[in-house]
Amino acid sequence: MLRHAFSKILFILVVLLFISASGCIQEKQETPELQPVSDEYYAKMDTVLYPYMQTVDEQMQEITALVWETARELDGVPMDDPAVDLALLKLKSEIPLSFDSGRLDKDNVLRAVTNEQYIEWSVGTYIGENQYTEEELKAAGENCTISPFTLFDNGEQGVMVIAPVYDANGNFDGTLQVALDVGYLFSGPAEELRTKYGYTVWAVQDDGIVIYDEDTQEIGVNLTKPTSAYTPSLNSAIADILANESGQTSYIFYTLDWHDINQTNAVWSTLDPGYGQNWRVVLIDNVPMPRMTSELTVTQDELKAFVTNAYVYARTHEKTEALAAFNDPKGEFIDGELYIFAETLNGTMLSLPYQPALIGTDQWMAEDTTGVKYIQRQIARAEQGGGYVMYLYPNPTQDFATELKLAYVMPIDNEWFIGAGIYEHNTLLAHSTSVDWQKRNELIKQVRTMQYLAEVEGVSAVTDMMMDPNSDIQVEGLYPMAITENGTVLAFARNPDIVGTNQLGRVNSLDISLIREGISLGKEGGGLMYTLLWDSTLNKEIFILVYVVPADDDAYFASFMILE
Repeated sequence: MLRHAFSKILFILVVLLFISASGCIQEKQETPELQPVSDEYYAKMDTVLYPYMQTVDEQMQEITALVWETARELDGVPMDDPAVDLALLKLKSEIPLSFDSGRLDKDNVLRAVTNEQYIEWSVGTYIGENQYTEEELKAAGENCTISPFTLFDNGEQGVMVIAPVYDANGNFDGTLQVALDVGYLFSGPAEELRTKYGYTVWAVQDDGIVIYDEDTQEIGVNLTKPTSAYTPSLNSAIADILANESGQTSYIFYTLDWHDINQTNAVWSTLDPGYGQNWRVVLIDNVPMPRMTSELTVTQDELKAFVTNAYVYARTHEKTEALAAFNDPKGEFIDGELYIFAETLNGTMLSLPYQPALIGTDQWMAEDTTGVKYIQRQIARAEQGGGYVMYLYPNPTQDFATELKLAYVMPIDNEWFIGAGIYEHNTLLAHSTSVDWQKRNELIKQVRTMQYLAEVEGVSAVTDMMMDPNSDIQVEGLYPMAITENGTVLAFARNPDIVGTNQLGRVNSLDISLIREGISLGKEGGGLMYTLLWDSTLNKEIFILVYVVPADDDAYFASFMILE
């Protein structure tokens, strides 16, 4: 084991040394002087920041109110009562930004949780993080307590929303806790800032821990511990932001992997999400935007051939030699926006020539701005033998602006795989780079509500609701469906002709089966994915965003929204 670990470290160091020598990791440039910024310019930024802050604040108020209300419903209910499980599942359905909800006793032992995948090993275990005494919770009054930024056991990261629960005699009986995706709390409405104004945001706790950044590698970083990438003006700006509830500043910032340095102008204010935390929300300019173009520089056939050529190279050379070639910025496996990436089947990055700092890091939980865990989708396709995957990703030839990417992946062996991608310049989604975050939340809420109703009324009752256009689960612009584990469609009102038929082998123009991929995603506990679907009314394929959850041991619920 020790020899294996040493070999892995040595391999990573050799690759990084090779990349540095090749010029992919550039030396820091001379830091320019800050240029003056007018009060009018800062004031304009403020007029954009405050409505954004209000949007985030309203979401948090709604979330904390739901948690507090559910905690009061659980007062006096024994922790082994089945009503607790139903209350937790209902709460999760009402909060699309939640990862999980759980009931802990006063000794911080987990007694109930919504995620079926974790019940067997987590229920009955002591939870060491986010412990609060009865006195600390009482100090919050009738408000939820918000934990510091936390890395959860399942690899997700966010904050806990916590409310006390009392027994029938009014004695403290533990807590109700909801794990919240604080990243999408900010990134959903932040996409509108980018597309409408050319701004974005980052957010930090008042202790310096970054809780949201468009560059996900910055999330969890402690800004009070600067690195060599921090300029003096950035250090000064950080100190100012943490010391004051609001203000304005400018700083010189190194862009992704020190490829460039630019002046960034910022305004900030403070959000009170609940008892125990204050979040500084920083609005910044100098945001890269994709250039409007309809030109496809690389075709899908050329993409597939490019990856196939790299596959042959990897199969006929030693792994270290192949990875060195894939990471060589002047080699045959990189051509503008077309380049080879490589990963292990557990999510460790092996090759990424435009972002070498990520090599050797665990990217299993990486997700795009919509919440699609694209590394996990790549791995799922690789394990099926290879194929196409869609997600939003920074385009290195567009100043790392986010665009829709179509990747093709191939497994090398049972340990690692390779891929490459092209950016879909000729689609509406490519230029807006924004998915309607409110509709996305409605999508998740609809599917989780169906999951909750299945526990209460049964799967067949829910499939009947799906086919009934007047049922309470119907939402305009969303299209629910149910499938069995073997691919038989149980319900789909948008196309009732396929109900009762097996659609496992039905694929789109990218050879992607919506049903097969949905089942794969459901088996992993559920989540979001993009795909193409034939629309007979428009007589063409359309981009859709799909959300899937397990319904029971043999079926899955899903729904989708159209992205164009």
